[in-house]
This record gives sequence, C-alpha cells and structure tokens, in this order.
Amino acid sequence: MRLAMLLTLSLMLAPPAALASGTWASSGHGATVQSNGDLLTGSGASVSLWAETPSEAGFAGAITSLDAAQWHGHEITLSGSITVLQGNGAAALWIRADGADGSLAFRNSAASPVKAADGAQSRAVSLYVPASATSIKLGATLQGLGQVSVGSLRLQGTREPDTEISAYEVLEAAMDVMEAQALGADRVDWPAERRRRLTPALNSAPAREAHPVILNLVRQLDDRHSAWQPARDAADYQARATPTHPAQVNVSDGIGYISVPGLAGTDREQGDAFSADLCQAIERQTNPAVRGWIVDLRRNGGGNMWPMLAGLRALLGDHSPGAFVDRAGASSPWRIRRTEDCSSDLSNVPVAVLIGPNTASSGEAVAVAFRARRETRFFGLPTAGLATSNRSIELPDQSMLMLTTAVFTDRLGNTYPTGIAPDVQEEGDRAPRNAAHAWLRTKPWPDRPQ
Repeated sequence: MRLAMLLTLSLMLAPPAALASGTWASSGHGATVQSNGDLLTGSGASVSLWAETPSEAGFAGAITSLDAAQWHGHEITLSGSITVLQGNGAAALWIRADGADGSLAFRNSAASPVKAADGAQSRAVSLYVPASATSIKLGATLQGLGQVSVGSLRLQGTREPDTEISAYEVLEAAMDVMEAQALGADRVDWPAERRRRLTPALNSAPAREAHPVILNLVRQLDDRHSAWQPARDAADYQARATPTHPAQVNVSDGIGYISVPGLAGTDREQGDAFSADLCQAIERQTNPAVRGWIVDLRRNGGGNMWPMLAGLRALLGDHSPGAFVDRAGASSPWRIRRTEDCSSDLSNVPVAVLIGPNTASSGEAVAVAFRARRETRFFGLPTAGLATSNRSIELPDQSMLMLTTAVFTDRLGNTYPTGIAPDVQEEGDRAPRNAAHAWLRTKPWPDRPQ
C-alpha cells in the first residue's frame, strides 16, 4: 500500500537534539510551526504548520517530544481536529514511542488523510508505550505544500489491563516462526537473540511488551516487506477488502484500458465482489473491435492479490501464471479462481502493462503474472522491488505477523529481487500510456476462439 509512503516518511521525523519536552519544532525545508496551549490539559493544544517551499521528502511535519516514563504500560491516544487551510496536500496525525535503540512503536492516521476539500476532520491514533520507551514523539504531517491547522490536540492514556498471555509466550511464538519460515532468517543470530530477548521477566510482563522486540526482529530480517499488526488492526484487515481507488475499465479507439487498484483486506465476500465487478466490466467491453488491452498497475501498492488475479483471469488464461518459491526451493503454483458469469478468453490478445515505483507487493504479483505471457509488453518505470510473498501468522495475543516467506516467480520460473523492469522505459503520467497505445496499434487483429 502506497499510503505506507507517508507512514515511512513520518517515521523519519526526528526533533532537533536540543528540543525541550513539550516544545514544538518543524521538520522539512522551509516549514514553520506555531502552537498554543497544552496537549495534556482538557482544552488541549492548537498547532499550525506551514510548508511554503518543496522539500526533498515531499512533506513537512510539526513535532514535539515528551518523557515516556509516566506513560509506561499505558495505551495513549493522540486526537485532534485537522483542517487543511491551503494547498492540495494531505494531513495526518502521528505518534511514536522511542527507546535507546530507536523506534519501538509507531502509528499515524495516513490511511484516512485530510485534504482541503474535507473541511475540519477529527482523527485519532493510539499506541501502547512499552517499559523500554524513553520518549514519545508526536505531531502532524502535511504531504505537499500548504497550511494545516490542528485544534483540540490532546494526548490521553489509559493503563492496559493485565492479560493471561505473557510477553514471553508471544515473543517465543514469533521467534519460532520467524526462524523456521522467514526468507531472511539467516540474517539473524537466533541463539544469541533468544538468550538476550527471552528473559524470565517476560513471563510476568503483559503481552504487549513483546511487540517492540518483534518489530526489532522484523527489521533485522531486512526483507523490506515483513510487518506486524496489533490485534485490532489485524481484525479490521480481515473484515474488509477495500480498493485503494476505483477500478476503471473502458475502450477507446479499439484499445481497452484497465486500471487495477490495490485491495486492502482479506474478507472473502468483498474480495469476490471486487473480482466479479472487474471481470464483468472487462466482459462488457470485450468485442471484436478491441485490438488489445492496457493494464495499468502504476497505482497498485498491493494488498490481497487473489481477487485482482481472479478479476483479470480472462487476460491471464487458465494456466498458472506464477508461483511462490520458499527459501528451501519448494514451489507453490498460483491457482486463480474462476469468477461466475465471466467466460471470455482473451489470453491470446496483446496486453501492454503499465508499471512504476508505486507498483508494489501484490501489485508486483499481478505484474509477475503477466511476465512471460505471449504478446505482452511492459511500459513505464521499474517497480518497488517487493516481489515477495507475506504469510499472515496469528500470535497468541491475536496480533498478526506478516512474514515474508517466499519470492514470486513468473511462468518461466524467473524471480525479480530488485523489482520488475519495463521493456520500454517512459516517465510521467501520459508517456507510458501513449507508448503502450502506439505498440498495440502495431499489432495485428488477434484470432479469437469461437
């Protein structure tokens, strides 16, 4: 999901070393901040952030820092009313707990960004503060230029109740599965980590004290794709399958166009509805006058790959278009479900695939499914380089480990460790599509099965 880009940028926010607790500062070239009030009082604080000149990161931030000691063992919530007063940027709240070795936990509201047209919008983000946290960093971000104002900005905390599940149980389960299955498991000294991490004290510590250690181990895997979700986020992800933007299917001048969004969530019913809508839209537009199709994956940052592939089955054909290969070399071919009321066979029709740096994860899986397909050509820029498979593993406290366990391979067994490169490199929004059109216009009318 490319909304993760804002998350990644926010993780980079760090106040100046001399910033006193409770003092606000700005991050980003040319950014300024003004603040009033106290976010620890009932009325809260107000913060305004101006971003007047572009920065290399493409965003600006308002930042403050608090001592974490009083919040140890608490679930803390940062809430406020966000208004983008100027510009076309997207604003969000963020909060992070830091320890001696860096970030321990991080949350933001980037999944529900606020823009100027939205008016004032309430947002809140929460995280657990582990006993190893030394400071809490928090604030607001604005992606792009403009001005954002946050009113009624408050930080509140509640002590987490004790649970029957210990941090030791959660961490041991996570370490067991990471060592056994992770693609990057050989990057971690597991005996040393077990001696250092699995201490007797964790037997009496709440489950959530294991979470920052799990995140540290995920970083050590260094696969750029493994992740961890709190139980609430994992349950929400399993209960939905939401497109990151509307799918688009149309035909113009004998060329079909399909924009395939990412799909966040694993709900089966919603995923099946997405597949049906996509494949039926292609079916309605299919006619003998269509010379070929453009499949646009440039905004597809991933999610649930199976409904995407099912919706494109007519173009991919009945044979397996790819596979997962784990670290032991075992291959698991992809099987695409047939979608009801979709019977077209377009597997011999020319296809131009548009890709770019925002094509990531399961978006790259869709791209791999078209690699080595006959009469197929790729246009645009290289993809993100996350052509690997994540397996969701529920831990004893219902939090979820998304563990990278395999690589994607195409129909010929090729892997893409640094991403998928286009056959024709073109930058910008229109140039790749224009080049794809030009190539498809050179193709003869395909023979279609009767």
